[in-house]
Amino acid sequence: MEAAAGSRARGTPPKTETTTKTNATLGVTTTTEVWSTSRLRRVRSTYVDGGELAQIYNCAVYPSPAACDAPMLGVDLISLGKGKARKILIGVDLHPMSRDEDYANAYVPALEALRRGPGKVADAAAALGATTPSKKFYEDATFFSRGLFFARPERADEETMEKSLDVVQAYVDAWTTRLDEAEREAEAMDGACKFGLALEDVRRCVLTENAARAAQDAHDAWQLAHDPAIPMFATWYGEEWAREFAETVLFPGANVA
Repeated sequence: MEAAAGSRARGTPPKTETTTKTNATLGVTTTTEVWSTSRLRRVRSTYVDGGELAQIYNCAVYPSPAACDAPMLGVDLISLGKGKARKILIGVDLHPMSRDEDYANAYVPALEALRRGPGKVADAAAALGATTPSKKFYEDATFFSRGLFFARPERADEETMEKSLDVVQAYVDAWTTRLDEAEREAEAMDGACKFGLALEDVRRCVLTENAARAAQDAHDAWQLAHDPAIPMFATWYGEEWAREFAETVLFPGANVA
């Protein structure tokens, strides 16, 4: 996942900051890595290893605001509990930084086409029982697109793993394509303004660079208020650590939103 997100980033290899916390009694360890490049404002990857109790992977990729209309990439692969009590959740999306229809139309139809098929995403949707998330998880759709892939499969087996990774790979590919396009659009619009070219000849960016940065920070503020993982971390590691972790590592943009 991290390799895919950074494979087309320019510049020197990124410096990674790592945060690790363990509850030895429960046998749960949470490891988070954060890095950035010239194209990616921030990449955060969090993995929870709790044996049968919990297996969680969450990744959020924030493009450089200079690619004004590029969405964020978000991945959730979650397995909680044992036996019949086990709950599995798969969520992958290109999170919109604007609710403007022109913004959505630049990439959401491609995600919807993946769902319709034919192809691996359509096959995964059928095998995993893709559905619409309940309001319990996503009560406010501000930062979720119509192309969201959401499933709650019943089995934690090899097929579920393989189909989930097929979805993640397809969405990473769609996101990198949109990132490339958004960068070209921003450069073209900037060039048109500098050289007095007709803006009709380029796609107008919906967001400015400052607006894109503010939207990413607003996303963090929303997540800080709604993410169900924060109470879970509080149960495992204590409320003080969980709150500091959420504010400084998971969603630091909330502090400036």
